[in-house]
Amino acid sequence: MTESTRPELSLPDSAFSLDDLEQTPVKLPFLKERCQWTEDLWEKIRDELSQPVRQSKHSSQAPGRHENKPTRQLLLEMISILDGMERLVGLAEKEVLQQNPVLQNWLTSIRGLQRRMSKSLAKLDVNPVASLGRRFDVHLHEAIEVRKDPAFPPATVIEVKEKPYRWGDKVLRVGKVIVTPKGPGS
Repeated sequence: MTESTRPELSLPDSAFSLDDLEQTPVKLPFLKERCQWTEDLWEKIRDELSQPVRQSKHSSQAPGRHENKPTRQLLLEMISILDGMERLVGLAEKEVLQQNPVLQNWLTSIRGLQRRMSKSLAKLDVNPVASLGRRFDVHLHEAIEVRKDPAFPPATVIEVKEKPYRWGDKVLRVGKVIVTPKGPGS
């Protein structure tokens, strides 16, 4: 048996602390809970990935890749957090942010966390797969809705609700997409 280590991940820093939420005139307890939950998850991920990986000398696969169910589950949790951050950033109303510099700073911190988590996943060879405007792939996508759109050819992804991800050359998570109908004779 040989021993190897995994890339080191650290909890993203932010220019904004949880205590700042207490000082904002708008009370956002669910955001504080989400921040704490994210910090706790990062701690679990760091612990999991800091453990040395043991593999057989005859194994041709990268250490710990795909066969380690707890690591796979943690990676899926990280992706889920990224989805939540993306939705949160998308819902932020510019008018409210302009009136409240604490919330504006908080959103900037969320964007920074989002970038750092994406980079950490990329270091582990976990990457989103571009889908918008691409042909529907049953191995990579789950069609949650079929919608006619003359601007796109048949069986094309026209909206991505949840991005698909690959871990190396394997699909880690199937994406949820809206597609155009199949063409006649397909």
